[in-house]
Amino acid sequence: MDGEDLDPPAYGYLDDDDDDDYYYYDDDLMEEDVEDDQSVSDESVDGEKDYPYLNPPPYGYPDDGERPPFVLIEPNAYFANRDNATTASCKIRDLGGTFKVTFCTAHPPLVSYLCVHATAFDHTEFAVEPHIIATETNGSLILLRFVIGRDPSDMMSIARRQYFIYDASVPSLKHLPHPGFHIFSEHAVAIVRKCNKRSQGSRNDHHYSGGFILRPHGSSQEDHNCSNSNCDYVLAAHSGFCQQSSELCLYQSDTETWSMLPVVLKSYTRTSHRTSKTLTIGGDKGTVAWVDLSRNILLCDVLDKNPNLRSLELPPPILPTDAQDLGTPRSVRDIALLGSFIKYVDLQPFPLSSTSHAWKAAIWSIKTGSSSPKDWHMDYLLDSTEIPESSLPKLRVEEDSAQPTLSTLHIGLPLLSLLDDGIVYFLTKIDYRSISHVAWVLAVDMRNKTVQKVAEFSSRRTVGLALGYIASRISNYLKGAPGAKQNMKRPGISILRSSSKKHLGNCMVINLGGP
Repeated sequence: MDGEDLDPPAYGYLDDDDDDDYYYYDDDLMEEDVEDDQSVSDESVDGEKDYPYLNPPPYGYPDDGERPPFVLIEPNAYFANRDNATTASCKIRDLGGTFKVTFCTAHPPLVSYLCVHATAFDHTEFAVEPHIIATETNGSLILLRFVIGRDPSDMMSIARRQYFIYDASVPSLKHLPHPGFHIFSEHAVAIVRKCNKRSQGSRNDHHYSGGFILRPHGSSQEDHNCSNSNCDYVLAAHSGFCQQSSELCLYQSDTETWSMLPVVLKSYTRTSHRTSKTLTIGGDKGTVAWVDLSRNILLCDVLDKNPNLRSLELPPPILPTDAQDLGTPRSVRDIALLGSFIKYVDLQPFPLSSTSHAWKAAIWSIKTGSSSPKDWHMDYLLDSTEIPESSLPKLRVEEDSAQPTLSTLHIGLPLLSLLDDGIVYFLTKIDYRSISHVAWVLAVDMRNKTVQKVAEFSSRRTVGLALGYIASRISNYLKGAPGAKQNMKRPGISILRSSSKKHLGNCMVINLGGP
C-alpha cells in the first residue's frame, strides 16, 4: 500500500509573513495530539487539554428528537462509554470481546462525533483513534477502521487494521473479513448499493435518469429504500492510478469476499491522480466519482464487468494559483452530490496587510451526466470583504485577548451544506498553528453574504485547517433518542448543552468489551 495514499499532508495557508501562499502544520503538533499516557483510563480523565480524545463534547439531539437532515462529523473517534437508541454491537473476530456503536449528533455548525469504549482492553491498545473511512453518499452505512497496536507506527501495518460496517437504520454493526493482500487506498473507498429490488425487476425501485441516480432513496411510500431493506452493497476503491491502467478493490457484502478487478483509464493523459474525496453517484452500473480536488474527477462504473475510467476536469481556480502548492486541497476545496448535480466549492485567500487578510469563495455546479468541463456553472461568488463584520457574533477568547474579526481569523476547510441552500461551513482559528485556543465553525450564507451561525470546536481535534470534520446524511437514518437541551449562550452562537455531564444525546460509541 502506498504510504502517501495513507497519510496525505494536512496543511492550509501560510500566514502573511511566510514566503508561500499556504501554511502547513508541524509534525510536533501531531505528536502532541497522539501523545498517550498508558496509565490513564478512558473512564476517569477530565482534562481535555491533556487527553482531547477522551473527552467528547456534551451535546446531542434537541429534546424534541428532531434529526438534522445532515451532519458534520469528526472523522476520528473519542474514547468514551456512551449508550442510546443508535447503539449496535458485534463480537470481534479473532480478537475477543464485543464492539458497541452509538452515534452522537448535533445540528450544524456543531460537529457530531464518535465515541469508543473498550472494556476488554483500553484505549492505549489502539495505535490511533478509530476512524471513519467512508459514509454512504445517500444512505445509512458507515465504514469504520480500527488499528490495534500500542504504537502510532502500527497504523502502517495492514495486518493490524480491522474494518466494520455500521448501519444506522437498524442499527447494526458488522465486522468485515480482513482484506488480506487486496490493496486499496483508504481515501478512495465508496459504498455502492446493489439494489435487490431492481435486480428483480420491481417497479418500486430507485429513480434513475441517464444511468445516474437522482433520488438514491425514495421519498414516497412506493419508493424502495435500500437503507430499510436487505439490499447488498459493494465497497469499491482503487489501488492507485498509474499511466493507463489500474485495479479496483471490491468487497461484496452478499458473498463477504474481497477481490481485485482491472480497470482501464480512457481519455486520461495525466500520470497521477491523488483522490481527495469519493462520491457515489449510483445508477444501474454503480457510478463512483473519485475526486482529486487539485485536478479532476475520475468516473467509474464499478458494478460493470469491464469497468473503465473517464475524466472530468474541475473548474479553474477563481484566483491564479498553482494547484500543486496547495498541499492537501481539502484545506481549500470541497465537492458534494446534491440531487442530480455535483457541487464544488473553491476557497482562495489573499493578504490585505501583514495582520489582515481576505478571501474569495465560489460554488460551482454541473449535472451528473455531463462530460465537458464547459458545463460547469458558477452559482455563487463571494468576497469576504462583502460580509458585514456585524454578522460575526462575539467569540469566546482568552481574557485580555483581542476579539477576532473576519479579517484576522485564519480560515479553511470549506464544506458544502448538503441542503443546497448556499451555505458553506468554514473552519476558523486565531492562529492555525496553535492547538491551545478554541476554533470555530462558521456557517456562511453565500447567497446573502452573511455569517449565519457560529459554533465552537476544539482546536486540539484539528490539524492546521485541513482536518476536522466531514459532511454526511447519515442522520436521516439514525434511530431517534432523547438528547440535550439547546442553550443560546451568545447571540448568533448555537451551543447544545447536555442536561447532565454523562448524558450526551446521540453518539456513535464503539465498546470493545467482553461478554
